[in-house]
Amino acid sequence: MEIEIVYIHHNCFVLKTPNRVFLFDYPGDSHLLSGAGDLVRDAVAGTDLAVFISHGHDDHLNDDLASVTGAAKSVRYVLSDDIEDMRPEAVPQNGEVLHVEPDEVYAFDGMEIETRMSNDLGVAFLVTDSDFRCYFGGDLAKWIWESASPQESAFTENFFREALERVREFSPHVAFSNVDKRLPNLAGGDEACRVIQAPLFVPMHTFGNTEWLEDFQERVGQAQSQMFIYTQPGEHRTFDL
Repeated sequence: MEIEIVYIHHNCFVLKTPNRVFLFDYPGDSHLLSGAGDLVRDAVAGTDLAVFISHGHDDHLNDDLASVTGAAKSVRYVLSDDIEDMRPEAVPQNGEVLHVEPDEVYAFDGMEIETRMSNDLGVAFLVTDSDFRCYFGGDLAKWIWESASPQESAFTENFFREALERVREFSPHVAFSNVDKRLPNLAGGDEACRVIQAPLFVPMHTFGNTEWLEDFQERVGQAQSQMFIYTQPGEHRTFDL
């Protein structure tokens, strides 16, 4: 199976598969570099597009998704239910919309979508589309900050470990997971790569600071996964999975 991934910014990627094209977590304008919208429009033009938004934080959700999805042949949206409650103005009007709750399973346009509760806001996605399986973590990560109490740290450890075990059982072809450099543990990115063992691992949540991602690859070492290491918006790569 051949797929292509285009890096846009932060947690935003365009994923092209044999069956359809996916757009994940297109962020607010204040989080985008100039020209990012054009990159997305060009990548999705004329395609059957599925847009997945994990939650309503501004670094994951743009108020005007239609501005970049309008060039698609068809478009469907899968939105975490917090968006409808907290940012109803961001719910697009130019395609069918599925609002999803955590820890549920949905059938939508030939896809099976399982959601997992995030330990920040919203959901993570386990998506099956024909023979293709993808995990997109959103902000489900190992958020252990310096200010965390021992009890909070233990809870996060257990929550994250259980989430990764479910993802490993799912056996995704591609796994997108956070590698936030603000935390010494990189938000659990290296652990996610080693535990999930997807054929392709995509690190994310970099806020555009991508220069160090090669160091992350060295930190993980000889994992079974291929890795998409990118440096600038619009960078793309094809993988044979």
